Amino acid sequence: MPDTHVTFCRICEATCGLLVDTEGDRITDIRPDPAHVVSRGYACVKGTRYAETQHSPDRVTQPMKRVGPPGDPASWVPISWGRALREIAARVRGQIDARGAQAVGHFVGSAGGANVLAPLFRNALFEAIGSSRMYGTGTCDTMNKFRVNGDMYGSPMRLAHPDVDHTRFLMVLGANPAVSGNTLYHLPRSLERFKAIVARGGRVVFVNPRRVESARAGEHLFIRPDTDLFFLAAFCRERIRLGVDRAHVDRVMSGLDALEQAVEPWTPERQEAVTGVPAEVLRELVRAHAEADGAALYMATGVNQGRSGTLCFWLLEAINAVSGNLDRAGGTLMGKGLFDMAKEVAAQPLMQLRHDRADGLPTVSGQQPAGMLADDILRGDVTALIVEASNPLLACSNPDGRLDEAMAQLDLLVSIDHVRNETGSLAHYLLPATTWLERPEIPYALQSFAGCTPTPYMIYADAVLEPPPGVRPEWWMFVRLADELGATLFGNRMASAAAKTVARLWETKVGRRLDVPGLLIDGMLRKGGLPGRKKMAREHPHGILLPEQEGGDFLGTERVLTPDGLVDLAPAEIALHFAKSADALYEDERANASRIKLIGKREMRRLNTSSSNSAALVREKTNYAYLSVEDAERMDVANDDWLEVTSEHGRVRIPARVTDEMMPRTIAIPQCWGHAKADGLSHAKAHPGVNSNWLAGDGPENIERLSGMSHLSGILVDVRKVATPAS
Repeated sequence: MPDTHVTFCRICEATCGLLVDTEGDRITDIRPDPAHVVSRGYACVKGTRYAETQHSPDRVTQPMKRVGPPGDPASWVPISWGRALREIAARVRGQIDARGAQAVGHFVGSAGGANVLAPLFRNALFEAIGSSRMYGTGTCDTMNKFRVNGDMYGSPMRLAHPDVDHTRFLMVLGANPAVSGNTLYHLPRSLERFKAIVARGGRVVFVNPRRVESARAGEHLFIRPDTDLFFLAAFCRERIRLGVDRAHVDRVMSGLDALEQAVEPWTPERQEAVTGVPAEVLRELVRAHAEADGAALYMATGVNQGRSGTLCFWLLEAINAVSGNLDRAGGTLMGKGLFDMAKEVAAQPLMQLRHDRADGLPTVSGQQPAGMLADDILRGDVTALIVEASNPLLACSNPDGRLDEAMAQLDLLVSIDHVRNETGSLAHYLLPATTWLERPEIPYALQSFAGCTPTPYMIYADAVLEPPPGVRPEWWMFVRLADELGATLFGNRMASAAAKTVARLWETKVGRRLDVPGLLIDGMLRKGGLPGRKKMAREHPHGILLPEQEGGDFLGTERVLTPDGLVDLAPAEIALHFAKSADALYEDERANASRIKLIGKREMRRLNTSSSNSAALVREKTNYAYLSVEDAERMDVANDDWLEVTSEHGRVRIPARVTDEMMPRTIAIPQCWGHAKADGLSHAKAHPGVNSNWLAGDGPENIERLSGMSHLSGILVDVRKVATPAS
């Protein structure tokens, strides 16, 4: 008989409840948990098919060292953990001695956000060696939000979220939660909850260049890619003109006059000329927003990745705030979490906004621009790099393979992962990490500590499986590297010595019984006033509901961490950037109105690059380019015809899909395919597809200067039909 384990998925922020059946060290079934206090029997196919990834024959289960050229599987030989860590530490020390600590960098992927303990020890290690050279996929999808949160609310981790279960008006820009979950926001069963808004007499409006699957639960409005800035500016202008409670705003916020002045030129008619949204449609939406008993605006990756993602999120948050919907039921709420992570992060030097790069680009929430990684390496600023839970060669902009070229010349490249992906194939060392089913956990840090969930709850899950003998958790790797480097963690000799002692003992049965991850999670739970992990697992295996958020506990309190304790509606640097750039962006849109723009597309069976090697999920050998019926007729294109898509940065060839879901003059290519060179991923290599990030630029001219975000959506392209992929 199989053993059944109650756990939860850690693939995305939805963290749906799961039941996992095991026999010995094998998973026999994964299914949704009907008793989970929030997801209640829902989970997507990416979670329920995870056994294919867990037991992949391509999984790396012991440390490996490359002793030959990249691309040759025979170049890899197994080595012991002790030898791997000693050699890596010696090479790191050599780079520090020769070039300084900033020559040693780190790159983390989105999966790192699902690992509550790894960031604690990762940051401690890099602080100990004196390097702040840390990159991540956050500057490919979300860092604009952290920048705005820091400027408006005083901490990058002050994350407001829509009160979906009580709102009467929800407008969603550039997101498709029904397929991909939500960005920085816990919302399982999203379609069901959107439909509930409509059922209680409210409205849900999706603003997107593609009619997304989520729009089945509401209304859809086409908008030309990367023009959301002008739509939001006009929306903000009209919302202020309809009337705001100035006494309330002046009491708990600052900058209303500056905000009003900034958006005044942006009339509904002016935005219509570039967005395609009729002026009267915009005015009607503003009236509906103003009349609703609770309204919220939300945006995600599709807008974040444009040329002005920070400005867009600033205007969106300003609309939520100035309309009186911030910190109120049915509007947007500022969750509390287990403890005030936002306050703690605001005091951490590594996480503060910095402008210490020679090119003037910012470091936001601890991350430098991923789009500058190739330049930084090729210039010699970074000579050693640890990549954790990521595949930046596919996940980041990589025109003409510049990032491949850069990583190949590193003096040291370490890949911490489950498999040898394209980045791992260039590495000098592979360090095999545990999967999320092999470690005890509480949900995503943003959910646990920032409270980014409309239904507050907490859950603890023990590990479902023991990891293979040669696999280690990331926290252990960082502590052991610190030990080999002689670095003092946490700036505290006693705490550092204790951590190192425990990590050394981890190789023994006594050390494993110490259960350091469990003890640390215990402390987090108790700090939040909850029972310890053992009681949680015994009495609340499906999660425990916490008091509902009712609003009224953020504005005018010490939780607003700006210097004057007021929400800043017009942060100086952001408002100045808007004033200097909006008109030029607008004229550029007018000049290129007839050209096609490229956007991304989420797919239900794929999550970035992490699911690419799963035969249970990836069945097509390629992704497709989706274009409108109108564009297809103009170019004489039918399904499965081959297209050549060219930008100023690169060119790809990809088969076509014609659909009425697409807005004319728009083409969508699902991201994070392109595994033709994945010699360590057998299924992915046989189902390679096309990497759309070859069409995106890198370097300073392709990076948003407020947040360090790469320009990955709304890219101007030329599209033509070709006879064959090789023609």
